[in-house]
Amino acid sequence: MGEDRLRAICYYLGERGDNPVKEFIHSLTQKEQAKVYAYIAELKQQGNNLRRPMADYLEDGIYELRPKDNRFFYFFYLRDTAVLVHAIKKHVKRVPENDLRLSIKRKIETEACGTNIERLEL
Repeated sequence: MGEDRLRAICYYLGERGDNPVKEFIHSLTQKEQAKVYAYIAELKQQGNNLRRPMADYLEDGIYELRPKDNRFFYFFYLRDTAVLVHAIKKHVKRVPENDLRLSIKRKIETEACGTNIERLEL
């Protein structure tokens, strides 16, 4: 296997230290969790070369990882890190606007301070 394109994958941390993406992953079945971690490992290996059907660009620097009916929103930080900022169970064809806006807000917040992230160990 080749070298990973990304140095790290991180979780976004909320103001109170909560970790919404990690909590979402832990709410999934073990089979779903295994799929999510496989997609995250693929993201780490391929970086911004990861394309549909596994990932897609949305807008304003926000991408989505697409394991089955789950969606994980992320952005690239400091060129070699991806930060997972939000996750949802997808029930409709289009990504809900409020979920996209929340992801953008968290991206801006992270870019401003950079201390609200936790490294995900694969």
